Amino acid sequence: MGEAQSAWSGPPIQVVGMGMSAGMLSPAARAALDSAELLIGSAAHLAAFPALAAEKAPYPSPMSGLAAMLNASAGRQIVLLASGDPLFYGISQTLLRWLPPKHLVFHPNVSSLQAAFARLGRPWQQAQYVSLHGRPLAGLRAVLHANRCYALLTDRDSSPPAIAQLLVETGFGESTLWVAEDLGTAQEQFRQFQAVELAGAAVGFSPLNVVILETRGRGGVLPEFPGIPDERFSTGEEPGKGLLSKREVRLMILSLLAPRAGDIGWDVGAGCGGVSVEWARWNPQGAVYAVECHPERLKHLGINRDRFGVIGNLHIVPGTAPAALEKLPDPQAVFIGGSSGNLREMLETVWTRLQPGGRLVASAVTEDSRVELHTFAGDRDAYWTELGIARAERLAGQRVMRPYLPVLLMKLEKTA
Repeated sequence: MGEAQSAWSGPPIQVVGMGMSAGMLSPAARAALDSAELLIGSAAHLAAFPALAAEKAPYPSPMSGLAAMLNASAGRQIVLLASGDPLFYGISQTLLRWLPPKHLVFHPNVSSLQAAFARLGRPWQQAQYVSLHGRPLAGLRAVLHANRCYALLTDRDSSPPAIAQLLVETGFGESTLWVAEDLGTAQEQFRQFQAVELAGAAVGFSPLNVVILETRGRGGVLPEFPGIPDERFSTGEEPGKGLLSKREVRLMILSLLAPRAGDIGWDVGAGCGGVSVEWARWNPQGAVYAVECHPERLKHLGINRDRFGVIGNLHIVPGTAPAALEKLPDPQAVFIGGSSGNLREMLETVWTRLQPGGRLVASAVTEDSRVELHTFAGDRDAYWTELGIARAERLAGQRVMRPYLPVLLMKLEKTA
């Protein structure tokens, strides 16, 4: 049994979620525990069953050792103890990488977030759930919007004060945080804070805490809708300048790419990340690989990835295409925005690697690049559009429309 799903010769493994106390177990979960021969869990969970005759063992550290531990006990009645609902940001994700569902029986219980909403006395179906446990706090930036409710699983680095500090930095200092600690124990606490007051405050919290958050404030730092203003991006030049696809062009590119959940995308010649950052932000269930060779642009690409919180699904690939594409997974969508003189070779490589049904979008500004696109397209059924953007500027105290170079866009769909 390894990372790929494989055969399991023993009886189904029982995964029992622990609620606020051992007395909250269902009859089926209790029956599984009574028949267990090997009980695996955290020290606190194991201590809740002193009378059980089963052999008791803690989870291995690192958790990757669990597969070998289970294999060594194949044939025995094994019960794994988990917190709350094992299928909600729990151990199920690890187990289902190793075993198909038919070899696992899950016994869900009340989760810490459910209990926190019960303490607050509010419905919880409208909340957006975000796990910061073992994940960078900056990832919260990718989902923050005004006037929303969030339920957050935390860890030592993503503590309530750190969350509050991020809220202040992103214009949501008026937000309210409810922190639930040690739920179901004699040490349980449920406290309310305003982000601007909690940020940087010397307030202690139990490591066993979850946060309910309602965002309030002017916001304005993070985008609420597609079309991030150019000046929000870091480029190393004055705001709105530098190697960055203009917002109007960027939105057209994204509409042609039509990213879908689960898609793998390539942004080749990503520059400072205008297209790839928006792509990753508005398609969080996809993966975007941003390929760039210029050191200064790579630096700002990294800054923009962190600024907009897309650190989980935007992968920066330093190097020059097509060589830099060799080890990337085959894509469903590709944008070529820069070629460093290798456009023809890039087009051929990308078209070969593009999955059936995939979309290729490429841009051209120079006449040489336009010729390359038309030559490559040949008799293929391509979609063509040209965008000419002009923006207002002041000249001698008067408003004038300053045009930018027109951008030619080509889209091809691969049928087979």
